[in-house]
Amino acid sequence: MRGELSRRRFLAGAGAVGAAGLLPGCSGDERGSEILQVWGGVPAASGPGKVVEAFQRKFPQYKVNYTRFVNDPRGNLKLDTALQGGLDIDVYFTYTSASLALRAGSGMAADLTDRVKADLELALFLDAEQPRAFVEDGRVKALATAREPYFVLVNETLRRQAGVELPRRWTIDEFRATARSLTTDRTVGAYTVPDLARISLGPDYWYGEDGKSNFDDPVFEQTLATGRAMIDEGSTFRWSEVLARHLNTYQQNSFLKAEFNLWPTAPFNLRYLYDGKLYPHDFKVGFVPPPTVPGGGDWNGGSYNNFVMMNPKSAKTEAAWQFIKFWLTEGSAPMLAGGKIPTLGNVTDDQLVTGLLGKEPDKYFDLDSFRRVVLQAEPKLATDTKLAGFPEITLAYNQQRDLCWLGEKAPGPAIREVYRLANAAIARNEGSA
Repeated sequence: MRGELSRRRFLAGAGAVGAAGLLPGCSGDERGSEILQVWGGVPAASGPGKVVEAFQRKFPQYKVNYTRFVNDPRGNLKLDTALQGGLDIDVYFTYTSASLALRAGSGMAADLTDRVKADLELALFLDAEQPRAFVEDGRVKALATAREPYFVLVNETLRRQAGVELPRRWTIDEFRATARSLTTDRTVGAYTVPDLARISLGPDYWYGEDGKSNFDDPVFEQTLATGRAMIDEGSTFRWSEVLARHLNTYQQNSFLKAEFNLWPTAPFNLRYLYDGKLYPHDFKVGFVPPPTVPGGGDWNGGSYNNFVMMNPKSAKTEAAWQFIKFWLTEGSAPMLAGGKIPTLGNVTDDQLVTGLLGKEPDKYFDLDSFRRVVLQAEPKLATDTKLAGFPEITLAYNQQRDLCWLGEKAPGPAIREVYRLANAAIARNEGSA
């Protein structure tokens, strides 16, 4: 597993996976090479298709082929394999820090620094105080296309039946108490516990100031312990069920079936809630901010995300850059349909309402709570800038969390093992002993 995640051995031998013509959207002939190849994780119907159409209207000299990969481990491996194998990809999107670390660290990200500096519209991407770009060795390698504040979604019908008030602000203890109140013989109170360490510590929360990992901070053990306690009392899903049903990747169907009530999530999942034909349900959805952690930094838990990157092997860099800039600026509004709030904030509140909540927002959502939590709030968003050993740390944390929440390991020993493995990963990736 370590070799699979190593930057130096990133998908070694991936070029042997298959011929270019076997992947959709790719062509090896001369005409195909003139087409801008863009890979993203959002379905074309949820915004990218309209962005492409608008771009081609403004720049008729360019043609764009958008290829969708599913943003899960298998889909990301498909993209990584295609990039490493030299397939015709000009622009692509990255959604997790682990994938960002791998792709940038493996030479799969072109340097965008000079292009960003030369464009006043993109000046925000040079802000080091609230980063919206991924910078490696002082060079801009990826630009966040979306602002992703977190919130907790609530099944309003089940909430009213339980006689529970819709909170405007709450602590993690109140979140847990509410989940217990909403738990019945047919419905679990919450999907899972939010990431308390992220809420408490903010950006780069896995890394300490001493060059080691930060997993010795007590809030990490608190996160595992709170999750374990909620599983034991039945106010969240059993983790064995989460893993068996892949709910750690896909939760929307269980929420729509009222299998659980409180759903800590981000705007991208709203697209499943406003389409009554594809995703039928008969309840409204309310919005609550993430719970706070006593003594913490009151971070939202969300970030600037959905990074767009240019393949350094692209032979169509000018067209690729025009497309990237268009997506970030005047072409950004259609992405609201996929729950993507533009990083540069170049949309109105009315566009946010109809874009994120569909053509009949009042039919499926509590608009007062949406305006309060999404439109009127100014959440503190944390964007990570330290990614040394991030893929290995992700693997270590997920493995130990799973052992803990499956009841096979206590929170303390689990997080201490994460601390040990994370320190080793950081040392390897920073070249220290």
